[in-house]
Amino acid sequence: MSSIRIFVALMLVILFQEPAAAQEPWTLTGCIEYAFQNNIKLKQQALGVDVARNNLNQSKLNLLPSVNSGMSQSFRFGRSVDPLTYQFTTENSTGASVYVSGGLELFKGLENWNTIQRNQIDLKKNLTDLDKAKNDLALTIARYYLQILFNEELHDITIQQVNITAQQVNRTRIMVDAGSLPKGDLLEIQAQLANEELNEVNSRNQLTMSYLDLAQLLDLKNPETFKVQRPTFEGFTVQDNLGTVDAVYQSAIITLPQIKSAELDLQSLEKSLLIAKGRLSPSLSLNTSYGTGYSDRLKDLMDPTVVMSLKKQLDFTSQKSVGFSLNVPIFNGWSAKTGINNARISVLNGKYQVEVAHNQLLKEIQQAFADATASLEKFKATSKSVSALEEAFRYAEQKFNVGLLTSLDYNVAKNNLTKARSDLLQAKYNYIFNTRILDFYRGIPIDLK
Repeated sequence: MSSIRIFVALMLVILFQEPAAAQEPWTLTGCIEYAFQNNIKLKQQALGVDVARNNLNQSKLNLLPSVNSGMSQSFRFGRSVDPLTYQFTTENSTGASVYVSGGLELFKGLENWNTIQRNQIDLKKNLTDLDKAKNDLALTIARYYLQILFNEELHDITIQQVNITAQQVNRTRIMVDAGSLPKGDLLEIQAQLANEELNEVNSRNQLTMSYLDLAQLLDLKNPETFKVQRPTFEGFTVQDNLGTVDAVYQSAIITLPQIKSAELDLQSLEKSLLIAKGRLSPSLSLNTSYGTGYSDRLKDLMDPTVVMSLKKQLDFTSQKSVGFSLNVPIFNGWSAKTGINNARISVLNGKYQVEVAHNQLLKEIQQAFADATASLEKFKATSKSVSALEEAFRYAEQKFNVGLLTSLDYNVAKNNLTKARSDLLQAKYNYIFNTRILDFYRGIPIDLK
């Protein structure tokens, strides 16, 4: 009975330790959502958002009054001045004091207000940068995912070629044994089979490596159990009209975060310039304080017939004050002026960065259009080539089966067809990826259907 329990426990451990990826294949959407939740770099980017939010909250709290308190205890030996009676004494004495003070900035060149606005902008920029990081990660995942799909189909092609050639080896062997073909034909077709078996091994290794690349990108702990779902591509159609660069560019300006990030950075720099200018303005602050203390020398000043309690002594020595402080900057080594000049330079550089972001986005879209157009033309050309080579191969195979074609010519026809199918497969996935890139610039989420 105990052995059965141990066996059942082990089976449960094995089952529950298997990740979800081992139970069912991962879709592209599932890979992207998993990465958004678990990617370390995205988590680090999110920490920057938290810091920006903390900075914003602190800048708002800086508008509140400052309140501080403290207390001290002193022991004086020999000649000294009592801090409460202001008299010299040569006797040992003790004393204590307590205070509470507060301050409030009434005006400081709108520096605090502009700091709040700048931190609000910085928080938006950090959120925008996080969105850009997610977009970049999603694009990388899509490229790796499509590479897996391409390698899977390529591996299927190599397996089919091995099976076809293996059948031809058997037919050739029968014909050689019957004396219809020379033995050299059998050796040639066997060499072809060995070469195609090597191609199958290489394509299988490429498929394994592409799976490993995506699994490592997702930081999966058990990449050997990771499998992706192969889409049916039922909605896959070849569109001759890819749109225009300008139309996609106008959509991208609105939807993509990189332009917004550069514009927010410029707004933040403009607020920093206002903050720097505010340092030339006078500042006005309100200050208030309350303090009291105790000294054993205080009894020397009082009528000896009066017994003074501690409370009365604290009330007697209490001090209250309210005041205003006005600070007018006159000359501080041109530090404020230099800060303003540097802030102006930063604003100018920020304007350049906005222009660079626009130019970079336009170049990326132009390149995406060029890649999509090239992959479309290649897909059309290779489709025609595959159709023609499939017909040629069927004719060559018929002639080879009846001994009217040498194994060398048969292998040439077969290799040409295999290469054309591989080129078509490559063109197909290049076209799918490049058109998805254009859709991404249009603001359409990345997906495979």
